[in-house]
Amino acid sequence: MSKRLLLASLLFATVALPLHADFNDVARAVDAQDGVKRRWIPFLGVARAVVWVVRPEGVRDFQLVTFRSDDDVDPHQLQRIMQTKSGPGYKPLVQVWSRRTGEWSFIYARPSAEKNRIELMVLAHDDEDTVLVRVDVDAEVLARELGEKPRGVTRMARRE
Repeated sequence: MSKRLLLASLLFATVALPLHADFNDVARAVDAQDGVKRRWIPFLGVARAVVWVVRPEGVRDFQLVTFRSDDDVDPHQLQRIMQTKSGPGYKPLVQVWSRRTGEWSFIYARPSAEKNRIELMVLAHDDEDTVLVRVDVDAEVLARELGEKPRGVTRMARRE
C-alpha cells in the first residue's frame, strides 16, 4: 500500500467527533489480534472536523485507525472480522490479497441512511501497516468517478 494512500487516509480520520459502533467493533477486533498494535494519529479530530465543513469531492465523514503490524497477520482472520463486525447492511465489494507481497485489502459498502450516500469501510495491509477507514460519500460522485475513470478514485484520494 502506498504511503500516499496512507497519508490521504490520515486526512479522513478523527477521534474528536462521534464514532460509529460498527467501525469501533472492527477496530477493537483488529487491535485484539496478535502482532497488531494501534497507533495514535495526531490532529485526526481536526481533519475530521474540516471534512464535515468542507465536504471535499462529496465526502461527508470519515474515520481512520492505523495499526503497526507484522507479516504474521492472518488476512483470513481479518476478513472474518470484517464479515462479522462491520455491521448490518455492509456487503463485500472487493476482497483481494497478494501471496507474493503479503498485501491485502477488503472493501465493504452499504447504503447510507440518506438515499444519495454510501458508506465504504476499507481494511488494508502492507508489509508493516494495517489501516481501517470508514468513509461516507456522495453515491453520485463515487459512481461518476468509477464510471468515467475507475482509477480516478485513487487520484481523488491523493488530492490535497
